[in-house]
Amino acid sequence: MYYPIPSTQQEFNHIVEGFRARTLPAKEWTHEAHLITGLWHVAELGYENALAEMRLNIPVYNESTGGMNTDSSGYHDTITVFWLWLLNEFWEKYSVGARSFEQVCNQFLQSKYADRTNAFIFYSKDYLFTTKARLANVEPDIQPLDFSKI
Repeated sequence: MYYPIPSTQQEFNHIVEGFRARTLPAKEWTHEAHLITGLWHVAELGYENALAEMRLNIPVYNESTGGMNTDSSGYHDTITVFWLWLLNEFWEKYSVGARSFEQVCNQFLQSKYADRTNAFIFYSKDYLFTTKARLANVEPDIQPLDFSKI
């Protein structure tokens, strides 16, 4: 089933609140929902706290919706670190002034930064999808993380 990309504050709240309460249906936990939730955490908590919260809560959310976190599926630490880093870089650059979360989030979702293949600018697929990279953050094997390279 296809879900349109959320774009309103009400839709963003539904996703973030559902994730945090572990009531968001698993079928709604899309790539965009991950990004919205990550950006909200960065905006509200700052990078370090957002990363800690997401590392803790994604596995719990996965299990609460019937998923599993194993060596080959579920939570992936390096991907989580990558996306939180990218969301934080975007937030710091584009949230200046009186811009609302809704405005910045929509700008992100409609930009090249939301492309699900962005991690492959820095990580080879073979390396990123190793058990080692899933269980703990690993450094990029292609080039260091650099926001200007996206």
